[in-house]
Amino acid sequence: MTWSLYHRRRLQREAAYQRAAKNELATILDNVDACVYVKSADYRYRYVNRRVTEVMGRPAEAILGNTDAELFDACIAADLRANDRRVLEQGEKVVAEEGRFMGSDDRLGPFLSVKLPLRAANGDIQALCGITTDIGEYRDIQESKYRLTFYDPLTGLPNRRLLLDRLEMVVRGTRRSERYAALLFIDLDDFKVINETQGLQRGDSLLRRVAHCLEETVRESDTLARLGADEFVLLIHDLGLDIEQAAHAAERVAEKLLGQIANAQTEEHMLPLPVTASIGITLFANGHANVDSAMRQADIALQQAKTSGGNTMRFFNPDMQADVMARVHLEADLHQAIARDELRLHYQVQVDELSRVTGVEALIRWEHPQRGLVPPSQFIPLAEKNRLILPIGYWVLERACQQLATWAGDDHRQRLTIAVNVSSVQFHQPDFIARVQHTLESTGADPSRLVLEVTESLLMEDPERVRNIMLRLSRLGIRFALDDFGTGYSSLNYLKRLPLHGLKIDKSFIKGVLEDPVDAAIVSTTITLAASLKLGVTAEGVETEAQHQWLREHGCGAFQGYLFGRPVPMDELLLASHLCPMTT
Repeated sequence: MTWSLYHRRRLQREAAYQRAAKNELATILDNVDACVYVKSADYRYRYVNRRVTEVMGRPAEAILGNTDAELFDACIAADLRANDRRVLEQGEKVVAEEGRFMGSDDRLGPFLSVKLPLRAANGDIQALCGITTDIGEYRDIQESKYRLTFYDPLTGLPNRRLLLDRLEMVVRGTRRSERYAALLFIDLDDFKVINETQGLQRGDSLLRRVAHCLEETVRESDTLARLGADEFVLLIHDLGLDIEQAAHAAERVAEKLLGQIANAQTEEHMLPLPVTASIGITLFANGHANVDSAMRQADIALQQAKTSGGNTMRFFNPDMQADVMARVHLEADLHQAIARDELRLHYQVQVDELSRVTGVEALIRWEHPQRGLVPPSQFIPLAEKNRLILPIGYWVLERACQQLATWAGDDHRQRLTIAVNVSSVQFHQPDFIARVQHTLESTGADPSRLVLEVTESLLMEDPERVRNIMLRLSRLGIRFALDDFGTGYSSLNYLKRLPLHGLKIDKSFIKGVLEDPVDAAIVSTTITLAASLKLGVTAEGVETEAQHQWLREHGCGAFQGYLFGRPVPMDELLLASHLCPMTT
């Protein structure tokens, strides 16, 4: 073979390899999801892959040889030409978001383009190579992730994370501008009842309705967020330089919010209870707050609003925080009260119409080593909130039963009763009946001498279950008295169906029987009602002989109050020698 023939064949093979490689490259480029194209120095398309034809909705033959001005509207063509000029005339590499093209599948961009200059061996720019990617789907995914991260899926409002970010920005802004901002915590009253009685779906529907109503009230520049459950937060900025002006503005907004929440009760969202809310407000400016303190102060003010009965607003003040810290320390000490043997039982006598002692009520006291005697009104609500009422309640029950067992061997006292208050938290425990039975058995107390006092609010909570528990305990011989009668919402139907042995008229009515005709009518009617239902009736809080005489004249047969004795420890309890057992 001659050298010239060998050389010619080698060139043919190389040309075949190049054609194959070119075809293979074209196949690869036609299968990528990005637009790949080449434009000559005069801005005309010289190569396009399959994706370009799909996006433009034209065959390759209708694209090649044309400029963008011949393929797109003037606005898009001008944007593309501006970027191409930087590549072809200045030799830059361009990365830019470019025009939105309408393709055959009616999809819009945006598109991200990367454009590079193609140079000859001598360095001259001969063409432009571009790679353009549709980032619309990516943007949709990112937007979806953003909404899941920063927005509440139920209401579409910003969530806690986004609220905290914006609150941080507003706090920093007040340091620069010295203008006041406000944070409002909004909590629906008794929302748990709505969920329990109407179902979670109805509750979610109400939350969406409330969110919509609140959004109609606030400015676009403010942030309305949902923290979770039935808790909403409103962040208001730019309330002026004067604190009184800022407070008035925040108060007006809060009043509008309360009105809008009430309006959430539309015909299609009718509920058995009115929709109301409590609002806690804190103001801050001049960098005198941070995110944590603002959130904490608004929450403290909210709790004050709820404690006041709901459907109202409260502004934070330092005294509130002092009260909260005092409660925190008190609660911490309460956790140790039983272990340190700091709880005490005091007893207050109950007498019949002849002033003979028939029993006592066991009343818990906390003898704190530094605070002294802590009133039940201060620590019992805390105990119910943190469920310490369970060990405390069973401690009271056990001590009372131990005292009954001790009296069982005393001829003068064996027929006395001891009344014990039962918390609704304690009553609704699954093992409540078993715990009571165990306490009676372990102490040897006579069940017929034990009186459990329940409140009217307890009777409203799952009344059928409450009735069944009371019936089972009644079969053991335990008696039940309805405490603080007249202050709750009990119906006559409950009184008729429940195994009650007596009613206790609240002392707030007894106090006014001599001066207030309404109180007198309530007490007189209660005594008559109890008699008709064959229930005993005890007047609480009897302090004067005049009250005692009035009650006797109106048919009341049992009494309790300072007139007959204050609550005292057992070793100080002076019982008369003519003790008489309660009628069985």
